[in-house]
Formats: sequence, structure tokens, C-alpha cells
Amino acid sequence: MVNWLNRLYRILFPGKEERSGKYFHRLIWVGCLSVCVPILIAGLVYYQFAMERTKGQIIDESKSSLALTRDRAERIIQGIEKESLQLAAEPIINDLFTNRIVDKPLVWHLELINKILLVKNANDFINEIYFYTNQENIVLTNQYGGVELQEFKYKNDVEQLMADKNPLRWIYLPDSQQEGLITYFRKVPVVSTSANQGILAFQVEAKGIMRFLPDETDLFFKGKEMIFVSYPHSLGAATNQTTANRQMIENSPVLQKISEATNSIDSFYFTDEDGKESHYSYVKSVFGRTYVSVIPEALITERLVWIRVVTLLALTFFIILAVIFTYFSTKRAYSPVEQLIKHSRSLGEGLIQSNENEFDYIRACLDYLSKETQQLGSYMDKVQPTLRERCLQQLINGDYVLSTSLIQDCETYGLTVKSNYVIMVVEVENVIRETRFLPGDQPIIAFAVSNVIQELMEKTDDLKGYVFPYQGKGIALLQWSQDAEQSKLPERLIEFAHTVCESLKSFLSFDASVGIGRCYSHIADVPVSYKEAEVALQYRIYQDTASVLYIEDLENSKTRAVFRYPRDLEGAIVDSLSKGELAQAEQSLERFTKALQTSQSYNFIHQSYSVLLSAVITSLEKQGGSILDILEHNLFGQLESKQTSRDIIDWFTVVLFPLHKKLTEDSLNDTGQTAIWQVSQYIRDHCTEDLSLVHCAELVGMSPSYVSRLFKKEMGINFLEFVVECKVEEAKRLLLETDQSISEIAAIIGYSERNLTRVFQRNIQMTPGMFRTAYR
Repeated sequence: MVNWLNRLYRILFPGKEERSGKYFHRLIWVGCLSVCVPILIAGLVYYQFAMERTKGQIIDESKSSLALTRDRAERIIQGIEKESLQLAAEPIINDLFTNRIVDKPLVWHLELINKILLVKNANDFINEIYFYTNQENIVLTNQYGGVELQEFKYKNDVEQLMADKNPLRWIYLPDSQQEGLITYFRKVPVVSTSANQGILAFQVEAKGIMRFLPDETDLFFKGKEMIFVSYPHSLGAATNQTTANRQMIENSPVLQKISEATNSIDSFYFTDEDGKESHYSYVKSVFGRTYVSVIPEALITERLVWIRVVTLLALTFFIILAVIFTYFSTKRAYSPVEQLIKHSRSLGEGLIQSNENEFDYIRACLDYLSKETQQLGSYMDKVQPTLRERCLQQLINGDYVLSTSLIQDCETYGLTVKSNYVIMVVEVENVIRETRFLPGDQPIIAFAVSNVIQELMEKTDDLKGYVFPYQGKGIALLQWSQDAEQSKLPERLIEFAHTVCESLKSFLSFDASVGIGRCYSHIADVPVSYKEAEVALQYRIYQDTASVLYIEDLENSKTRAVFRYPRDLEGAIVDSLSKGELAQAEQSLERFTKALQTSQSYNFIHQSYSVLLSAVITSLEKQGGSILDILEHNLFGQLESKQTSRDIIDWFTVVLFPLHKKLTEDSLNDTGQTAIWQVSQYIRDHCTEDLSLVHCAELVGMSPSYVSRLFKKEMGINFLEFVVECKVEEAKRLLLETDQSISEIAAIIGYSERNLTRVFQRNIQMTPGMFRTAYR
């Protein structure tokens, strides 16, 4: 397949040379296996699922047909049995057996024949009704009137019925069966008080009943049991042969097995003597009638052929599509590797030996790069900070405790002890947010900043000094002679600082801030100037727009106005977060920041943000958040590392506010699920009581409206629907397990009988009585 795709690719793209190696072909094979194996597994799972589902559908259809057969047949048969009982209980028949009729037999015969005719004409399924008693030798029938037994058409049937010891039953009689009639007879009198006996027989045309039942339905008798067998599905001409089906079922022991079964409803597979398997479902009625549905396994197999065909075609299509997609996507993914190898060969020509195996060639390239890296590392070691720079780093860090050692080192490294010195600290803004830098790249940034400052200093004639990186910042120690005019130094320093910021922005795309300390006349005071420059940078927390911060200007312009913590804005922020309104919280945070900036105090502003963070954490804890989960994020440590107001605002909006929302939602979800579980369990346990949403909300300590929304979200249905569902389930249990009347059951669960019937019809599409009859 892969070689064929390779040839196809060359035909479609003849201008592209194939320089692929072993790795490319392995990559294609791995890709094909990666997509084909899941497709095959998914296909097998779908095939199995579809087969089982279709089998279930066929069996369900069979059960539906069985239920239809039972309902229709029972309606017809019970109607005939009821009419037989009513006719047998007629006073005229009872009078005969109590010897109350002693004369005028013709009048009596005519009256009974009229009643028989009324019953026969009221039911289209009855073919003939006849009455016979051993007191007389006359058969009274609707068709022939009064006939001598010896001349009656069904004489043998009458004699067999008189000899039958059963008080009533359905039966195939010899003479009647030849005409396709089945007989339901009843011994009279109904209440035996006389030695005389008679029979009342109803002849019913079997085909008339079968017309109202599903196609392919047969009727059998096993002793006293009446069995209806239906074939709800047909296999064309093979299953259209009703006679063959009848012989197959009649000679099979399966009917005997069903007759002997103790379950009233069941289904099973049975293999006949020919080795053919069929699925049988049956239902037994309380009146001794059994309804059987038969589905041959051959039918199920034929119905499932399309699933096999569709699954096979779908698998074939998706596998071909996956192989083609894998080939071209692998070709596309391999293209950068191929281009890299080509470029490496062009650059390393004569340096690295070419190899057709991609891994060996890449390994050789990496070995060569490793050697070059070691050489570069050796070179970088040579350009490490000089001894003079180390001396200056120790100086601004305050490591010189004794002035004698400082003066001695200054003489050693050529530093003037008495001169005008100013420290300028340059720090790049928002390094962490710059995606082009890693967290450990600050020393490299400081080195680049120092190089820019050094180049600018070399281009000026009036500025001299030393530049070195320190703690991720660029440090410039500027020096003037003591004869220089002091009044012009601050202006020149600020001008140079602006030049540094513009150059960093232009050449390196860095946004930088510059802090400038005061000028001192002795080198021992340089640490003081450095501290002042660092303090000047702290003023960025309320002076966002200033890129150059001179300590002298900042402290002279600082006011001592009385200022109070903006507690109302803090409350607005916390309230917005509690409601999940992050946009409103961000707007309140902007107003909070502007209010703090008017204080012009770094310590006050930073501590105010810490107080705000504490308030947010307290709010989160009140809403159910775990204090351990909150403190795990080291929020105060993160806030302490932010130096500018913009960094602090960004941290609050990007980190803290989303974290507050996530932890709050997680806590609410856990609490809500537990509460709804408690409410649903309470409803199930007390479904016979009067249940209200207000009472259930009080159980879990929540408002009714919130419980209603949460209930709909967790359970998928509203509160009232769940209560009705639980009451219906309890009513179903009582209908099946107890003998209580429907009105008593309705009262138990808090409904009237009418309401219970309406709820049953809406939920399970049948009345309580029908449910008890069908499933008990």
C-alpha cells in the first residue's frame, strides 16, 4: 500500500525528488497502524453493538406482536365465554333442571331457541349454538331449531361432550373440526342441584378469530390448554407455508416445554430436531390460554446481513481514507526534517560525512554542534565580568565594611576615591510577559542592556564611568570631576537616561525604566546612591507613564496629604467576584488603583494591595473554598514580586480573578451535588407524604429558587416531575406486591383515584388496572 502510494505521489508530483530514507517509511507504517488499529477496534465495537441492538429490536417487535395477539384474542374469547355464562344462567334453563317445566315443551323450546338466536346474532364470531339435555333426546339449535339427537349433524360431538368430565372448556371436536370450527361448551345447570345434566355449546369459526389476529397465527390444544402460536416475521415463501409451520410446531416438544413452564411470561432459544434454532416468547393468561411468538434464527441472521455489509464497507472506506491521509500528512510532517537534512548537508559539506540513514546523520550533526557549543562556552568564560566589575558589584552590595579595604581595591583597579559619583539603574519592564524570553533569561537581558549603555557612553564626551550587569539589571556608575558644575548634572543625567530608554526601545524592543540616585563626592557613598536609585524605581507603582525616575525630583514633589484605604472599592471588587462578574471587578480594580496612586507612597500602595488580596481570599473561603487550596498558589509571594501598578493590575485580572471564579465554581458544584442527592433521597423515602420545594430547601439550608435551578441542572427534570415520578414508582410497587384496591393505593401516595389514573396514562400510557393485569 505504501509503495503504491509512493508511486502515485511521484506521478502526481513529478517535479519533486524523493530523498526519503528509512525513517520516512517507518513513520508512514507507524502512522498507518496508529489510525487503522483504532478504526478496526471501533468497527468491531460498532458491529457487535449493532448486532445486539438489532436482535433486541427484532425480539421487541416479536413481543409487541405477542401482546397484540393476546389482547385481541382475549377480547374475543372472553366475550364468547361471558355470553355462554349469561345464557347458561337463564331462568328458563334452571327451571328445566328443577322440574318446574312439566308441560308445553314446544313453548319452552321456542323460547330458548329465541334466546339462542339473540346471543348468536349479537356476536359475529359465533357460527352456531346448540343445547342438549339428557332429559330429552332433542338438540335445540339456532340453525335447525329442535332436532332429534340421532338426526343432528354433530351427533358424535354431542355425545363426546356429554361424556367429557370438564365443566367447561374450549375444544376441537371431530365433526366440527372438519368444518374449521372450534367449540366452547359448558355443562348445565351452572349450579348443579339435579341429577339431570346437559350441555350448552358455542361453535366458533377459527378463521373468523384468526382474521382479527396478526398474520401467520395458528391455534393448538394441549389437553385443557389453548395455545395461539404466531410468526410475526416471515422469510418470504419459506415462512408463508402455514401448514409447514403448523406441523413443525405441533411435532416439536417446545409446546410441551411451554405448557410445563411455571413462569407466566418468558422467552428462550430452542433448537428443533432438524438443528434449526428459533427464539420463542410466550405469555400465559390466568384463563388457561397461552400465546407464543416464534422467530427463526434464520430470519434474525437475514435481518443482520446488512449490518455486516455496511460495517465492512465502512471499515474499508475509512481504512483507505486513513492510509491516504496518513501518507500525505506524514509527507508534509517529514518535509521540515527533509529540508533540515538538506540544509545541514549544504552547511556541513566537507565537515560532516553524508549518510543515507537520517538518524545517523542527525546524530553526527548533533555531535558536531556539541563540540562547537563547548568551544563557544570556553569563549564565554573569557568574557565573564572582570575583576573591576566584581569590585563594583561588591561595592553597591555593601560588602565593603572597612574603608581601608575599599581604598586599597580602588587603587588596585584604577578607581578614583574622591569624585562625583551617581548610580543609574536600568530595568526592563514586563520581562515575564515577553513570550520571546524564558524565566532564566534575565542575566542575558541585563548583559544586553549593559552593552547598549556602554556604547552610548562611549559616544559622549562629557559622560565617563563604568557599566556592568547586576541582579538582572543594567548598572551605570557615572563619574565627573569635582570641578564640574553641579547644577547641570541632574539635567544631563535625565537626558542621558531618556537616550538609553529610546535606544533600548529602538534596537532591542525593550520597554525600560531608569532610576537615578543622588550625586555623592566619595566612592564610599556609592551604595547609598544605588539604594536611592532602587527606591526611585519603586515610584513606578503610582507613576506608570514616567520612564526616568530621579530620586531628587520625586521626593521634592511628594505630598503629605492624609489618605485613607478605599474600603468601599474593596467591597465592590469582592462583591463583583462573588457574583462572578469579572468585568465589573476589573473596572472596580482600576478605580482602586487610581485611588491608591494619589497617596504617592510605595509602602502604602503595596500594603493596600496585600489587604485587598486578603479580602479576596476571605471572600473565597466564605464561599466554601479550601484555605489549603488557596494558599497553595503562594498568592502573596506572587504579589510581592510585582513592582509596577500595571504588573499588579495584570496579575489581579489574569491570575487572581479567574482563580477566584474557578475555586468558587468548584466549591458550589460539590456542595450543590451533595444537596441535590440529599433532596432526591428524601423524596424517594417520603414519596407517600406531602412534599414541597420549600420544605426540601430547608433540609439542605438553601433557598427554594436555588434548589429548583440546581435540581433541574443535576437531575435533568424539575422538582415536581421528580416527585410525580417517585409517586408513580411507589404506586407500581403497591399494584404488583399488594392486593389493595386502586383507590386505597391512590390514597396512600396522596392522590385521588382519578388523578392516579391520569398520571399513569401520562407516564406509562396505561391505567393502574391495566398495569396490574399486564405485569402481575
